[in-house]
Amino acid sequence: MCVLRIQARLTLVALMLVCLCVAPVLRAQSLPELDVEQEGLAGKPEAGHWSASIGAGLVSRPRYEGADSSRVRLAPLLLIRYDDVFFGPLGLGWAAIHSGDFRAGPVLGHEGGRRESVDSHLYGLGNIPGSITGGVFATYRLERFDIAATVRQAITHRDNGLNGFVRLEYRVRLIPRQLELRIGPHLDFGNAVYEQTRFGVSAVQSEQSGLPVFTPGGGLRDVGMRANLTYLCSEHLLLRAFAGVSRLTADPADSPIVLDRTQRFFGAGIAYHF
Repeated sequence: MCVLRIQARLTLVALMLVCLCVAPVLRAQSLPELDVEQEGLAGKPEAGHWSASIGAGLVSRPRYEGADSSRVRLAPLLLIRYDDVFFGPLGLGWAAIHSGDFRAGPVLGHEGGRRESVDSHLYGLGNIPGSITGGVFATYRLERFDIAATVRQAITHRDNGLNGFVRLEYRVRLIPRQLELRIGPHLDFGNAVYEQTRFGVSAVQSEQSGLPVFTPGGGLRDVGMRANLTYLCSEHLLLRAFAGVSRLTADPADSPIVLDRTQRFFGAGIAYHF
């Protein structure tokens, strides 16, 4: 039995690492956007068993953080769990600490990049490469409320810096065992390196783009509200709709890169659960 469990864990890790390599092709979304798409897709499995939901959908989101126009892209709906190990768009994580309703541990993920060709307003700023990130997460469940936080540091392309979010979520079953709504506020933050890369304009970039030099500091990046609605069509098939709105604050809100401080996203998809 012990050998089988070890083999199952190794299989899960191998599958997750393959998906981690493919994931950047599918999206370059923010952590809260990925979180609202992933959260609640697969429940806590019994010891030694799998719980997984795999599917896809479409999401309309800003062309980049601060853009005043949106585009539609493919969004993976994916969450795989085995004991205290999980994998989804947020990354590969392990709940090393699991005490009652509190879980915490390390997480390995991917921070999406940004191409200057995605919007004419970015011309001259150059591309931002994606990077592998490492960090920690923590969640606590209090009856119908979930509190969660994560912080990630770029491991490759370290100019992507450190960022994370804190969220509060309320869960309510609109139809028992069939329709669930999750809704709540969140706030995002980043250090000075992260904000300079995403919202700053260096002297060289200013000369190439025509935008004024801008040097933001680290701290709060935005605050917002997000929600998802999950409908179980059958034992194995589920539909997921999600949406969110956030407001850029502090230094990022004053960046010459930002054309609209209010950012919105919404989407829907279908997944197979087993």
